Amino acid sequence: MVVKAGLSDKQAQFVHEYMIDRNGTQAAIRSGYSAKTAQMQASRLLTNAMVRSAIDAGLSDLANRAGISSEMVLRERKRIAFFDPRKLLDKDGNPIPIQDLDADTAAAIAGLDVVQSASNDIPCVIKKYRLATKDNSLAALEKYFGLNEKTVRFALPTIKGADDCTKAQAAVLSAVASGALLPSEGQTMASMIDALRRSYETSELVTRLAAVEEQLKLRKS
Repeated sequence: MVVKAGLSDKQAQFVHEYMIDRNGTQAAIRSGYSAKTAQMQASRLLTNAMVRSAIDAGLSDLANRAGISSEMVLRERKRIAFFDPRKLLDKDGNPIPIQDLDADTAAAIAGLDVVQSASNDIPCVIKKYRLATKDNSLAALEKYFGLNEKTVRFALPTIKGADDCTKAQAAVLSAVASGALLPSEGQTMASMIDALRRSYETSELVTRLAAVEEQLKLRKS
């Protein structure tokens, strides 16, 4: 159940739909937005602080109810990424029965193939372990710890005043919609531009007030 907490009905519906398949465009369409503008609307919603907060809270609640934590996921990723095949064998080089393997080693096994055959009436059983690939787990850990982060290369329009900030934010939304920026990157850049806009507006206001005070002084004199 999505907690609205200040969201409009449409925004709350978008949060609910987004948590189903994490597809922003389809979530926007299912929430009632036009298919023609769904991608842009999804990008705008995903960079909205309140919507993003509701999504994060919803996903966290879903994980808690399912009994899943980030620690559990990292632990499993670690087991696969740092699996040592030597632990499959005893000190004499013989395979250790799967039920006797330690938890870390057993977690790296994706499956077990058992082949039964006979030669000269002598039964033979062949067991083959299928191991989980390390690549995906290593990549996930690299992403989690920021080891493979790349510099965001995105050219913003020139900003010389508050009006330019509006154009810059529109460019960021367009970049998120096209996939040039991730939603999280777009949100960060939009927040920075908004702070810059407020700074320009404050500076312009101070300048105007100073001009008014100067005119008042001239009139009095």
